[in-house]
Amino acid sequence: METRSAKKRKIQNPNHSPENYTGEDRITDLPDAILHHILLLLPIKTIVRTSILSKRWRTLWYTFPDLDFTSIIPSIIPSGTALTTTKIVNLKNLGNGNVITRILSLRDKLSDVRTLRFDAYMSFSGLQALIRHAVRLSVQELDIRVETSDIFNFPRSIITHDCLRVLKMKAYPSFRLPPSRIMRSGFQTLQTLSLSHVYLDNQSSLPDMFTDCSFPQLKKLRLKACYSLKYLRVGCRLLEELVLKKCSSLQGLEILSLRLVTLKVSNCFRVSNIYWLQINTPRLRTLIWVNNSIPSKNCMQNLVCLHEATVGFLVTQQDLDAERLRNMSSFLSGLSHAVSLTLERPIVEIMSKNNPLVAIFFNPFTKLKSLELQTSEILCLASVLKVCPIIHTLIIKITCIYKWERRRNRLSWDLSSSWEEKYWESQTEDLKHLLHHLKVVKIQGFSEYEISLVKFLLQHGKVLQDLILHLGDNNSRAYRRHDKLKSRIMGFSRGSVDVKLAFH
Repeated sequence: METRSAKKRKIQNPNHSPENYTGEDRITDLPDAILHHILLLLPIKTIVRTSILSKRWRTLWYTFPDLDFTSIIPSIIPSGTALTTTKIVNLKNLGNGNVITRILSLRDKLSDVRTLRFDAYMSFSGLQALIRHAVRLSVQELDIRVETSDIFNFPRSIITHDCLRVLKMKAYPSFRLPPSRIMRSGFQTLQTLSLSHVYLDNQSSLPDMFTDCSFPQLKKLRLKACYSLKYLRVGCRLLEELVLKKCSSLQGLEILSLRLVTLKVSNCFRVSNIYWLQINTPRLRTLIWVNNSIPSKNCMQNLVCLHEATVGFLVTQQDLDAERLRNMSSFLSGLSHAVSLTLERPIVEIMSKNNPLVAIFFNPFTKLKSLELQTSEILCLASVLKVCPIIHTLIIKITCIYKWERRRNRLSWDLSSSWEEKYWESQTEDLKHLLHHLKVVKIQGFSEYEISLVKFLLQHGKVLQDLILHLGDNNSRAYRRHDKLKSRIMGFSRGSVDVKLAFH
């Protein structure tokens, strides 16, 4: 029962409102699991501050399963400083590895850690101690971003940890992997592995590292900046996603994961490297292959489920010869089952400027429904469109490189404009199948320099439904020019009565 003095104090309190007072703390009475879920939405600084509210909230902090220290700026803590709850609340040193280790030591007998993320500068011995604490707390997801004074060895205490499901490790300057025979002794429960800045001084070839023996449960693998790696073989049976980035020394890549769904490879093969590929992934649905040189030899088998592909090569017209064009054609032929395809600017321009060879080397994409082309010029795109006869969606993204040159001499553009109209008219028979399937066209960066293509599509597109033009210039000076351009386009004859024009 409430005493008379307590009731008097409440009445005297200006913030007291009888209508709002219920006499109970409903939040504190919630189960631990629900409160942990609520705290997960807050920065760790705020979570630590709640520990001073009461004994119950102190327990919540000590048992909180998801510790994310990445939002805290690292700083140096004086050696010998005693760590108490009050000093933790000061939150000045939580980003330091030593403090994280001490926080984990307070929980050794209280609660396991489900997720641990940190970004800190520390010594290798400090990192080893921190990871040993995390292993004792049965950590399931470990995200390490660490900076050390020198290259260090991969912490072996992680390898045999039988609770680990996710491991992400990024180090500066880099770290060494243990030999394959040691890696095969652990990681039996790991499902996601991400390694960044790996130094492979004595392991330029990894033919048996990523196999079922080492990673029987692995579903996601990401390797970034693996220095000196020349040959990689990936054969994990359950692998569904593979990402390779900035492994620029690669000369050979073999992928034999039959359940792979997503493959992303970027900045991994230098122009000077002669390299080969072997990819056998019958369930692959998404392929992103950009900023790599053209493979000298490739064997891409069974890509029968491929849905979406993005391809871009590091090659220029000056470096191209018949052999490289044939190799590029062989690579693209392996994508013949793709439903949606994006070709970056170098490929588009090479195919456009080698029209006779394209007809010889490139096989038609008979299943392709959507095509996106990134180019700096529209002229001669017909050679690309010829090998995509049944697409219903065409997206063209135009850069402004060639437009600057044409603007220097307005008269030359006026003369070439009529020539371009005649050129597109001459392609009508070769593009006959395309013009009977194409329904949606989007042109980004559109200007008067592409008007001949628009006129051709409007006049000959038999089933065209939507023509969407994103105007390149949006400044005040361009409004009058845009109005004239729109009026001119609206006056073109149309091969389809259902076509709708949209300007953005």
